[in-house]
Amino acid sequence: MSTLFTTPRLRVRGWREEDLPQLARILTDAQTMSHWPAPFDAAGVRGWLDRAIRHMREHGFARCCCQTLEGGRIVGDVGIMRLEILGAQRNDLGYIIHRDYWRQGYALEAAEGFVEWARRRQLDELVATMAVDNLPSAALARRLGMQQLEDFRNPNNQNKLTHYFRLPL
Repeated sequence: MSTLFTTPRLRVRGWREEDLPQLARILTDAQTMSHWPAPFDAAGVRGWLDRAIRHMREHGFARCCCQTLEGGRIVGDVGIMRLEILGAQRNDLGYIIHRDYWRQGYALEAAEGFVEWARRRQLDELVATMAVDNLPSAALARRLGMQQLEDFRNPNNQNKLTHYFRLPL
């Protein structure tokens, strides 16, 4: 899979089959996944990878592998998926950075890259959702210029109260 874009420190590209162990390291880590219903099991990681690869093939974008330019370390999963949110298909921007790389600016750098990428591709909007107790993710959405529109009970996240942010492009 070719690179979607690079930032000063990151290469953002589609996930590949051989990335499965590194993706599992991210999605099975309890601390990294603390705002999700639970860390993923092996079947959940496999499903995530398969959906990302299929979505990339069908739409030309997906949740992607974020790796450092220097050293090629995989630091997280950031990207856009077409999802049904609040009854409509949306371009959902999501970001999961492994805890070993928190507070180093990688999520912001990759998410800003996706905002610019989406503008160049003339997507009409991006949205982001996160559990209301996920303060770092909400802060990142605000730094991207997203506006918080409402909170809702998210059936995809054990009906947790969830923030809904939107950024018109």
